[in-house]
Amino acid sequence: MAKLVFEMMISLDGYINDARGDFDWGHIDAEVHGHANEEGRRCGLAVYGRRMYETMAIWQTYRGDTPFEAEYAEIWRQTDKVVVSKTLTGPKTPRTKLVTSLNVDAMRDLKTQTGRDIFVSGPTLAADYLDAGLVDEIGIYYVPVAVGDGTPMFQTRNKVKLARTEEVPFTNGTVFIRYDVLNGS
Repeated sequence: MAKLVFEMMISLDGYINDARGDFDWGHIDAEVHGHANEEGRRCGLAVYGRRMYETMAIWQTYRGDTPFEAEYAEIWRQTDKVVVSKTLTGPKTPRTKLVTSLNVDAMRDLKTQTGRDIFVSGPTLAADYLDAGLVDEIGIYYVPVAVGDGTPMFQTRNKVKLARTEEVPFTNGTVFIRYDVLNGS
């Protein structure tokens, strides 16, 4: 059975973007990008909400300004994607399936049918899977900045118990921490 992984870059105060919707405060240097590339290689299926997909779709045509970005772009283009949206009329990228919903039962089925890990990006989408106990692992890139307000990573209605399994500090101050979800599936 595939693991369901919820992984995001966040500010120290827990936001994936600031009050204006920007995330230009992220510290994605070569070292952090190299780690993100390794994480991307684990992903057998990426599940996005509309906003996160529209943000990530740049990787379909962007070739990167650095070797690490170019490598990530290639990884992203080779990954199968599911986009959950009621407003998009069709996918903008290859290897992408558009669905109007992906409820808890459908995600449970995906976990049994998919041979590699499933990564869900987008806090609203991930909240239902967290509440249902379907998320197995959480990965967080903590960026050393507080933005004060924005979109919080965790929008779950229930307590989520975690156990830290890995911690990777980067020289730019960003820290990646991987957690197992103790009350998950």
